[in-house]
Amino acid sequence: MNPLSLEELFPMFPPACVLTDRVLLVPSSEFGRLKEHYIERTRAFILVCKGCLVLQLNGRRYEMREHTLLDMLDGITIQILNTSTDIRAYCLFINYKFASESLKNLKPGPLTYMLDIMDAPILSFSPEENHILENQMLLLQNCLRNTDNYYRTELARTYFKSLMLELGNLLFKHRAPADETPSTIEKKELVMLDFMKLVWQHFKTEHNVDFYADKLCISTKHLSRIIKDQMGKTPHAVISEEIFHMAMTLLEDDRIPVRQIAEILHFSDQAAFCKFFKKYKDISPMAYRKKIATE
Repeated sequence: MNPLSLEELFPMFPPACVLTDRVLLVPSSEFGRLKEHYIERTRAFILVCKGCLVLQLNGRRYEMREHTLLDMLDGITIQILNTSTDIRAYCLFINYKFASESLKNLKPGPLTYMLDIMDAPILSFSPEENHILENQMLLLQNCLRNTDNYYRTELARTYFKSLMLELGNLLFKHRAPADETPSTIEKKELVMLDFMKLVWQHFKTEHNVDFYADKLCISTKHLSRIIKDQMGKTPHAVISEEIFHMAMTLLEDDRIPVRQIAEILHFSDQAAFCKFFKKYKDISPMAYRKKIATE
């Protein structure tokens, strides 16, 4: 199953959910259209107000319960697996153009926020804080539903900016005391963030560390030193972990032949993929598939 981009998602939903080429806001009543699809190359916010939602991010499984928010950067692949029958939630997809048009140079929230969500993309809020965020989602939702409004695009930008400002305000309230919070982001942290964004975008096709170093305009040695210092592992290990988690996710779908998974993840052949997978799991991809089928 090939991942879908935001542009490919638009035709799957009614016009009242879509601002063409910019925004898709999916209420929980429409979540069935998202299930089982892999979605990539879009920034996504999922707010769960009631019930439970199970999803995968780059092959890693997460469970969201009430009063939680997922903020997913645009290099990550997302798949919604299941929702409870009492789910009340909102899934907002936006592209970079819309975000930049809405926020201009404004970056709501603490300076370290983008670094924080790399490790913990799901945020927890109080019922009162969740109510604030849900109200903002509803404003945007009602705006999109009014397809005849001459200023629909402008209002959508305003309500998205309002959502981000309210979120930013809550993040400041949740941050560590002033003496524990850095006032600036060090250059090596920005390199790490840019490296991870590139990995999420390219890990399926680019397995070589040199590619990422070239994109960041630094030497492979310097990149390796920064990532080892910041993350405690090598860039190669980071890339391999993303490949491995995606491989496990694809193997769970027995409709996809192992040979095709090797092609999706850009291994030279099936044997090379099997050797890579066995290194991490101690069993072959075929054995792993049989194992999960019997569990």
